Amino acid sequence: MRPYKHLFFDLDHTLWDFAANEQLTLTDLYNNYSLGGHFESFEVFFQSYQPINADLWIKYRLGQIKKAELNIGRFHHTFLTAGLDQLELAEKFAHDFVAFNSQKETVMPHTFELLDYLKPHYHMHIITNGFVEAQKVKMEVSGLRPYFQKLFISEEVGAQKPKVAFFEKAIKSCNARKKESLVIGDSLEIDIQGAKNFGLDHVFFNPHRTPHAEKVFKEIHSLKELIGWL
Repeated sequence: MRPYKHLFFDLDHTLWDFAANEQLTLTDLYNNYSLGGHFESFEVFFQSYQPINADLWIKYRLGQIKKAELNIGRFHHTFLTAGLDQLELAEKFAHDFVAFNSQKETVMPHTFELLDYLKPHYHMHIITNGFVEAQKVKMEVSGLRPYFQKLFISEEVGAQKPKVAFFEKAIKSCNARKKESLVIGDSLEIDIQGAKNFGLDHVFFNPHRTPHAEKVFKEIHSLKELIGWL
């Protein structure tokens, strides 16, 4: 067994399958809001949305925009690509997206198999930049909450990953020591860089085997690879 006592898991794309749940939610909303009258297809809508959403998340993480600008703007800007300039509609759509998406239950393959294996041996915590109102619901609805002792959400912590302040707060709040702590996450820029910045061992979860040149402590392509290693 490894010399760790505390495991800090990212939530979205690491344990909770954000990509699958997002697509299901957006498909439902696309139909509910009759967006087919404006976009050629859901695929066209989704392909417009993805880069807009990613860009606004970066700006939000860097403190360049506020939460509402991200949450509403990602849909308003997407609607604008089809000539649909309705801010009020975007506000309603954004509200429904957060509410409905957080109710989805799909987790990454082997999530519960891994957590059942780890739970008797480690103190486990969640570290996430997601919205408070969404992340807490996701944890409950998906059945993940009972496995974790503490939930660190950037809005409540007062700093975003990968900032040192986020990881420092999480470690100190758990009375953990750096050498006894391990970060597991899917983002090189957010989870892994943040762990490196604070001097923590880390596992890069790379299920799509995305090529990169970063030096990481450990890389896995399936959560199942942690069974036996930890």
